[in-house]
This record gives sequence, C-alpha cells and structure tokens, in this order.
Amino acid sequence: MAQTFDLQIQSTASDGKHTPTEIVSMARDLGIGVIAMTDHDTINGVAETLGAGARAGVRVIGGIEMSVEDRGAHMLGFGVDHTHAVLLERLALFQQARVEGAKQMVRNLAAAGFAVTWEDVERQASGTVARPHIARAVLARPENRESIGDIATSHDFIEKFLTDDSPYYVRRAHISAPDAIALIHTAGGVAVWSHPAIHFSGDQEGLEVFLKDLIGWGIEGMEVFSPAHTEDDAEFLHALAGKYGILRTGGSDFHEKGDHHADARGLHAARTLGDFETYGFPADDMVEKLDAALTASRGLRQKSGADILIDA
Repeated sequence: MAQTFDLQIQSTASDGKHTPTEIVSMARDLGIGVIAMTDHDTINGVAETLGAGARAGVRVIGGIEMSVEDRGAHMLGFGVDHTHAVLLERLALFQQARVEGAKQMVRNLAAAGFAVTWEDVERQASGTVARPHIARAVLARPENRESIGDIATSHDFIEKFLTDDSPYYVRRAHISAPDAIALIHTAGGVAVWSHPAIHFSGDQEGLEVFLKDLIGWGIEGMEVFSPAHTEDDAEFLHALAGKYGILRTGGSDFHEKGDHHADARGLHAARTLGDFETYGFPADDMVEKLDAALTASRGLRQKSGADILIDA
C-alpha cells in the first residue's frame, strides 16, 4: 500500500522516466498528499512540479539529491530555493561533469561490445544525463539482446553492468559533503542523508561514525525509510536518528513504473510512488517535523541577511 507522503522522487528533469506533471497525477491518483521532487543534481523540474501540485491539490516540497565525494553518499536538500543564483551556478558545473563521465561510460560499454552511441543516450535524456539514460539506450538497441539476456529494465541493467564498482562505470567529480550541506543551507533548504544503509553494507559502526561527521557539518536529518533499506536497517536508523535528535524522512526514490527484479537481499526499486515500507515504525509526524525544520532554516537565513559563500 502506498504511503501518504513520498519525500524522494526523480523525474525526467534528471534520470526518472516520468515528467513532473505525470508524477503529480500519479500521487493524486494514489492518494499521496505530500511529495518532494528531488532530482539528481538539478532543480529544473521543481517549478513544473509546484505548478502541477497546485492544480491537482498535491503538496509539493521542492528539493534536490546531490552526489558527494565522501563515501559516495547522496544528500537530499528539502525546500531549497529553485531560483537561487549560487545554487544554479554550482549545479551548472555538476552537469558538465556528469556529461563527461557519461560519455566515457558509453565508450567503455561500446569497447566491451555493446551497440551504443552518445547520440543514443541523448535521445533518451530530456534532463540531467545519468546511468538510467545509458541503460535505456543499450536496451533500445536490438543488437544488444543477446548480451543483456533477460534484462528488461534500466534498473536491472545498472545493477548488472553500471554499479559503482563496475569496470564500465566512471566516477565523476563531486562536491564534498560539507560543501553540499552548506550549499543546501545557502539556498534555504534542510539537508538530509539519503538512503544511508546502501553505502555501508551492514557496517553499522562505520555508518554511525560518518553520521557524526555529517552532523558536525550541519546535516539535519537522515532518510530512515527507503526501498533500499531492510527492516533491520530501518530499525537501526530509526534508533540512531533518535539518539542524535535528527529528522527522520522516508521516500521511494522512484524513477519509473515497472516490476523491477529483487536484489540479493530481496529488495527492489520502487515500482510506483510511495512504494516503501515503514515496518510499523511511527511516521505520522515526519512531514510536520520537516516543516518545522524548514521554517527554522528560512528564519535563520532571513536573520543573517546574506547568503553563505561557498568556494567553487
């Protein structure tokens, strides 16, 4: 059963399959009252989502998901100003790095025997270029059918051929976690660590050490509920958030509708909006507490009277 909120969603503005307007329509039809648009390293889909949400009666929180250097982690920025000049300037640099890395991944796959070109990828991408666009480009070429076997979705292609430790993957330049958190704050947002358990493979001690670093750098919360988290993960993260007095959030990390294959732990990518488990842990006040943090963040920014400057 879909949740009544979903605080992590990607659209065609980055590597999602559905437009912001389509996503809002899905949320309305599923009875999801609050969504956050958190495209990868871009805020280009926020304005459309806000407009569609206002028309459909779905509350939209504008946001972003930023890749950082530290531990390959991702930082969610909720409530960022999608017109903020400093944020837009930094994101333009991220887009350049993404394109360079994606082009090299295409060359790597082609050298390994896959039929794929950069032009194929461009036909798949309407926004930020990312791994799903490369995967879709490969899947669209019938010459690749023998090489990919029974793989039918971009998620499953990525899991087999384009994970972070794959020989075809190219790690691009990222922003540091402290700078990402500061940039989110500069743009009036609240910073939350995205799907933390997937970066630590059961290393709870290491996860807690990194969380303390993030808290020292100013992060306000952690995503506890995600399709990438088992019930044990959620229990540990829920307790950890309480221990350090930080926000808990939850989201589907939705990219495209489909019957995605389960991984070795029995988990699968979100098949629709709201497709994540809270495992019976309390989540009713999650949006309310995020709202309070957003109000505090905006008040602090107004009181300071100036933006924080971040070195490029």
